[in-house]
Amino acid sequence: MTPEQLRALLQEVAALAARTGELPDEAEAGPPAGPVFRPADRRAAGVVADWVTPVAQRWAPRLDLDPRDLARVLARGLTLQKPVAAVEVAPSGLIALTLEDSVRSAIVTRVLEEQDRYALDEGGPRREIVETPGSRGPDDPLRPAQIAHARLCRIIRNAEVAGVERRTSARLGELTHVAERHLLVALADLPERLERHAGDETQQRRAVTDLAASADAWDHPVRPLVVGSPPEPVHVARLLLADAARVVLRNGLARLGAAAPERM
Repeated sequence: MTPEQLRALLQEVAALAARTGELPDEAEAGPPAGPVFRPADRRAAGVVADWVTPVAQRWAPRLDLDPRDLARVLARGLTLQKPVAAVEVAPSGLIALTLEDSVRSAIVTRVLEEQDRYALDEGGPRREIVETPGSRGPDDPLRPAQIAHARLCRIIRNAEVAGVERRTSARLGELTHVAERHLLVALADLPERLERHAGDETQQRRAVTDLAASADAWDHPVRPLVVGSPPEPVHVARLLLADAARVVLRNGLARLGAAAPERM
């Protein structure tokens, strides 16, 4: 799910709570304008939430409520929603949300279906950008993203040579490792993050390079490790994840006027 879809889910929960009297009538209009959800902070180990939202802290004063009381009502409603696996409320009122595995990984399908427009300027067609090899020095801020793109291209080539095939029936819900979850959330978050910083190239570069770092941190095998072994369903899912990450990096680089080389 994207931040936009999560906002719609939260608005539905708040509207229902307003109609049942758990929240003031004003809550039916939905949360305040502006970004509501952001990816959860990374941790060194263990299962982590996918998204967090400080919406209760921003919204509670307008509803004359304590942030934690508002957060508890919203959390109760969110736990009843099918896309949601778990919800936690911090003492500050911060809400942490974990999605069902199949819902989180559905972003892969969306990216691949919208690969010529996902994370690009609205209405702007994707354009191929060609750069002279070596035109970007080792200190260029976008070079890590270009290297990450080339790495993903290599991973995809090697997997396909090993017999891993793209299948629409892939079990994307098997993408459950922490690094995979971070990458899936980063893919879902990038379009809004780029739009939020429209006109600020420094922040947009940071958004793309942060996605590249998530892609580099993901190192699970995309092909069988034993020669001659048949690919498993998880290899197909990981191949599609690698392709989706490649697409989003390519489009993010194009949006910043940079090429996305397949080899470096």
